[in-house]
Amino acid sequence: MVEVTNRISQMRTNLFLDSTARSSSAINALAILAALGALHCGNSSSPSEAPGVGGGGLGGTGLPGAGAQGGTTATGSGSTQGGGLTPGSGAVPGGGGFAPGGGGYVPGGGGANPGGGGINPGGGGANPGGGGVNPGGGGVTPGVGGGNPEGSGATPGGGGSAGSSVFTPSGPNTAPGYMNLAPPMGQPFPDTGDSVTPSPPTGWNWYNVDGAICRDGSPTGLYIHKGTADKLLIFLEGGGACSSGPFCGFNPASVNSVLAGTGETVLGSAAGTGAGRQQPGVYTDATHMGMPAGIFDFSKADNPFKDWSQVYIPYCTGDVFFGTHKDASVPGSSDTYQFVGYNDMKLFIGRLVPTFKDKVSRVVLTGSSAGGFGAALNYSMVQDAFGSVLVTAIDDSGPPFDDKYMPVCMQKRWRDTWGFDGAFPPDCMECKQADGAGMVHYADFLMKKHPNGTIALISSIQDEVIRLFYSPGLQNCMNYDTANPVGIVIAQGDPNTYFPAQTYTDGLNDLKAKYLGTGRFATYFMGGANITFHEHLFRDRFYTAAAGNVTIAQYVTDFLGGKVEQIGP
Repeated sequence: MVEVTNRISQMRTNLFLDSTARSSSAINALAILAALGALHCGNSSSPSEAPGVGGGGLGGTGLPGAGAQGGTTATGSGSTQGGGLTPGSGAVPGGGGFAPGGGGYVPGGGGANPGGGGINPGGGGANPGGGGVNPGGGGVTPGVGGGNPEGSGATPGGGGSAGSSVFTPSGPNTAPGYMNLAPPMGQPFPDTGDSVTPSPPTGWNWYNVDGAICRDGSPTGLYIHKGTADKLLIFLEGGGACSSGPFCGFNPASVNSVLAGTGETVLGSAAGTGAGRQQPGVYTDATHMGMPAGIFDFSKADNPFKDWSQVYIPYCTGDVFFGTHKDASVPGSSDTYQFVGYNDMKLFIGRLVPTFKDKVSRVVLTGSSAGGFGAALNYSMVQDAFGSVLVTAIDDSGPPFDDKYMPVCMQKRWRDTWGFDGAFPPDCMECKQADGAGMVHYADFLMKKHPNGTIALISSIQDEVIRLFYSPGLQNCMNYDTANPVGIVIAQGDPNTYFPAQTYTDGLNDLKAKYLGTGRFATYFMGGANITFHEHLFRDRFYTAAAGNVTIAQYVTDFLGGKVEQIGP
């Protein structure tokens, strides 16, 4: 309870640093803090919800040649190594398992001889033991090493690596027979940017883009930083979603509007919006005037993007960058909205391709939260536009779930409100189901259309902010029209009101299990002290070992080098 109290106190300080936030934001924050204080003082957290409490499960056994069960202690740390004396210890060798907040941190390591722990019996490498959900997970195929030595994790809840493979692209990244989604090309951006207030961060220029608009109809554009390397990073900002009147009030409607907090927790996300300029560094701290951090900190030697050219695209359409619905309406509001995120993206890419295509050998499309969803959803259009230049995707905190975990009724509401079906590729028949389900099948389509495409997903395993935005879909969208972020946060102990933590974790694990065998889907999942935090690429956390003993920066560096890893629980 002391830890919770300290965390609430810290968040209270962060929320009110922003002197530009609206008074309604302050009222929202006070209501949330008061309710959470009462909630946490009156109820102790369950082991499955509280960091540092849950115990590690016994290591699973597999056939043939299963390792013995790894020992565990009361805190969930595996204390002894699995016995397994022969090679080929099965799919899940002995090891401490993972419960949210716990997990075995020296789990039983599978077979003592090399060969224990692969996904296929007999596969894996000499040090197969890996922490997390599948301790000792080994590699995807026999002979590919399994995780960190003996599966050790650096921090509680972190787990180890469940294995890795190396993917080497060959041939074009678009298979024949698919529709080309490249938008019309415009003029390249000039070296000199447009005037804007406040001035852009050092090394960046702002560019207005003709025809691109926010959901309130105001103009928008993008920032560009010219680097020295022949590589380009395109980053999409996050900031909620405009799905109903109450939720639209917690989503920036223009480039000159920002979240009241940093977006890292539900307290910051459910405290409303206020005046401020979306630009690199805007969510470094709650003042919205911090120095660019994470991938935008070019002074960091271990920043894999420090020498790259970079593009920063603000988020103001409320439709996760994939809308095609002009003059739209939402329940609970009489306003008219321009959900044109996909239309804007085509305008942006139509200018970026002639600016950079002949100068770069690699493009990374990435984003955080709504921007993470947007990076995945716009991937095919961007790859088609850049043609022979390989495009790679990194999704920070925007995971697509199977219909079992992502309410079908909510998917249909998004399609209808934002105009998703006008943005999905016309030849992706599996993307459009009559009941609105099947959005996750777009990933299957992308895997087939782009055989050299790889994607890395970064997420905490109980991300409290994405759970907030999935909450209106609970109980078959019974409260979708009236669901209010403040009310959801206050009632977060109710699984019928606030999307359950375990369901979110299950959705992530299902996603990983489904695409692990492709050798093209890398994951970095965080438990322990980071178990609920949201967005990671642009924070100082990017340079920490937030899962296992591998920093996010190193994981991304390895991924860019072709290493497809599964890090964390």
